[in-house]
Amino acid sequence: MTDDGLLPAKDLGETPNLSSEADDYDSLPETLYELCSVNVRGWDNDDEEEARSFAGSVMGLAKTFSRYLDLSNLQSIVIGYDYREALASVTGADPKKNAPTTNEYGEGAAMAMTVMRDDEPWKVVVMWTPLVRQIVDEGHEHHKLALHTFWHELVHVDDTRVFATTFPGGWRAAFGRDELENRLLEMVNPCQSEYSAARKSAFWVPDYGSNYLDMLESALKDVDSQIRRARIAYRMHGDMDVLWPIVTERVRFLFQALGYALGHVDGVAASSNPNEELLARFEAHLDKIGELPSGWIVKEARAASRKLFDTHPWPGIEVFSDLNEIALKLIQQFRLYPRNQGEGLYIDAPYTSILDL
Repeated sequence: MTDDGLLPAKDLGETPNLSSEADDYDSLPETLYELCSVNVRGWDNDDEEEARSFAGSVMGLAKTFSRYLDLSNLQSIVIGYDYREALASVTGADPKKNAPTTNEYGEGAAMAMTVMRDDEPWKVVVMWTPLVRQIVDEGHEHHKLALHTFWHELVHVDDTRVFATTFPGGWRAAFGRDELENRLLEMVNPCQSEYSAARKSAFWVPDYGSNYLDMLESALKDVDSQIRRARIAYRMHGDMDVLWPIVTERVRFLFQALGYALGHVDGVAASSNPNEELLARFEAHLDKIGELPSGWIVKEARAASRKLFDTHPWPGIEVFSDLNEIALKLIQQFRLYPRNQGEGLYIDAPYTSILDL
């Protein structure tokens, strides 16, 4: 899984022709940052020449992919056997904003980390070695999955470039208009960010969407009981500074899972030659998820994500309004009512009966 900051979506075409024999291939310029480097940190054997060759192959792929994605702000690529050590090796990144996803549904193994250079957001793509080890082995069963992972992270790089160059007032203006909006943006941003990356990378491994749908179903099944348990504990300790971070984390991950699943399904549907049988299976799974107690969120988040995806260049923070309203509706469903209070946020958690736990 991936984690990213406040990034917009841009439709570059969801099934690009990556063949070197494409008629217009030579006319597409490479956009890769000329000083971009590939750093392999740890290898699965002592063959240093093999590791260097692998790094060269990854660089070659990055150059090829940069004909279709704007990678002019890709500072470097880090591939590490110890994923967390590889993440920690990146200087200039905010550890809180670039922390990998780790919960009962999965653990992050690839990320496009944000770093600041000359007061502008750049990216460092970090990937776990076993996840992309087969990226140059065309005969391996996981070859396409490795390519899918790499492309997915590079879409985040491209989206960052769009954001940095088109957001009105620049990246410093990309904040909510009040504290409540800022808190909601933190929760819903993974939905639009991962929707974009998943939709644009679905063509590599179309059937991988089953994994995303299973994760979404599990997260949506559990979120009500997870927050209910946190509310019951809150009645004992009375500390909103303990309850609210739990709510934020669970809601944020749910929106992240929505982005993965909905983006992938819509990416398959947008293909020039979609697998209708696979798509029907995906849609049936989404219908099943929609029957869960909080399943209403699937249809509403899908409509909001599609709207965001089709909105470019970046017009302003107001384009998040639909997703923000969905998040607020979900939180209020848990009988939590956040509102602005001065320059901060107040969360009302009324207790009138056993139902309000």
